[in-house]
Amino acid sequence: MLEELPGLFEDFPRSEHPRDRRFAPVVEHVENLARENNLALLNLAASCLGRDEVYVEVGVFHGASLIAAMLGNEERRFVGIDDFGFRDASLERLEANIAHFGVPRPEILVGDVFELVSGGALEGVPVGVWYYDALHTYEAQLEGLRIAEPWLMPGALLIVDDTDWEQVERAMDDYTAAQPRARRILTIEGKDRGAPQWWEGMQVLVWE
Repeated sequence: MLEELPGLFEDFPRSEHPRDRRFAPVVEHVENLARENNLALLNLAASCLGRDEVYVEVGVFHGASLIAAMLGNEERRFVGIDDFGFRDASLERLEANIAHFGVPRPEILVGDVFELVSGGALEGVPVGVWYYDALHTYEAQLEGLRIAEPWLMPGALLIVDDTDWEQVERAMDDYTAAQPRARRILTIEGKDRGAPQWWEGMQVLVWE
């Protein structure tokens, strides 16, 4: 993925948007907490999935990032997890947005991710991309990575946003320090550090 990412932009990571503007309608139509650049990264990650691997997104909200990841990758398997307790999020609104963009309906697990995953909701799911965009407290961020570990395939990508935030950055540092199988391969700063085109920043880890 790292080799392909810069090619999506005129001047990575400084470009205001990717060369391919197909994510602009998603940003415009679906209330979201991201920018086109973030969506382009997720879409690329989904395109790198192995044949039987699954893209899992924790914290779907209205579906902008999940829809963007699916564009052009419709043959892949996608799973979204959300309790729809954030703002005015709802399963009905998510499904309406999915239908608007004409992508296949992904698998949606409704409930608390920690309860669902510990209860076996992902049993037998070979995870190739784990995108965590749910509660970003220090403790939740750490656990949001740890709970994925039993299902991660070798080479799986763990993607986290809002990494400009102090508690998220600290959790990422502590997680990688304690987990030798997780190696940080990309850090992109966001608007708090002068790069609003990347929202609140992103980090990508690879599972080795």
